[in-house]
Amino acid sequence: MSETTTKVLGTQSASKVLDLLKRVGFHHPQGVRLRDLISESGLDRSTTHRLLACLLDAGFVERAAPGKLYRLGMEAMQLGLLSASMVPVVERFRPVMQRIARQTGDTVFLVVRSGDHALCLHREEGTYPIKAFVVEPGTRRLLGMSSVGISVLAALPDSETLATHARHAAAYERIGIPLDRLQRVVRTTRLNGFAETTDPRTEETSGVGCAFLLSSHTHAGISVAAINSRMPPERRREIGTRLLREVAALAWRPEAAREARGAAEPDA
Repeated sequence: MSETTTKVLGTQSASKVLDLLKRVGFHHPQGVRLRDLISESGLDRSTTHRLLACLLDAGFVERAAPGKLYRLGMEAMQLGLLSASMVPVVERFRPVMQRIARQTGDTVFLVVRSGDHALCLHREEGTYPIKAFVVEPGTRRLLGMSSVGISVLAALPDSETLATHARHAAAYERIGIPLDRLQRVVRTTRLNGFAETTDPRTEETSGVGCAFLLSSHTHAGISVAAINSRMPPERRREIGTRLLREVAALAWRPEAAREARGAAEPDA
């Protein structure tokens, strides 16, 4: 076997095991069954079992006793704790958020996908005296409860909407978001390019959000929230169009990543 072939096979194996670890993370802490990992990953049973065994041995995945569910292990948890600070990401997007807050006068949020949830990383306040602090930094909300969360689902296959709703059906029911409603707003978001929401808890504030790729596998988004009187349909469209322009310049691009990797590789 040539050295090139060995490198390719090694890269493919690494990609598979990392993808499997990510899928286990999506289902943490409730756990995920082997058959569901096989279905989601598209791998055969023997390959999935072999890769899981490797992750188990390394401590990145654990079995949830006494059942047959897989969850993140202590090694994965430790990595998460070590990288918990999102300061570099916040600093990267702070100037854009401040500009949007200054232009709109309203509150601007930076959100990143965290499994089935949208995690608020940062908030910038506008000058309008009545603030719409719909979520605090550090708070997680189910995808579909916020404009960025809906926009993230709109960027994913329909199967992700179905699976996410199924995993949290009781929680979605409590906030009045049945599956057909979630599917409807996801379709509308795909048509518009941005999502529009009214806070289901108070119905006093509205938001407009737009998601983008932060990396090859990670979605983030920026949203603007205000009291309902400041969010008539025409202003929502105006803010949505503004956000689309802003995130187009922020999004991760495969060609840029390839150029960066090429510049970092030493000459042969």
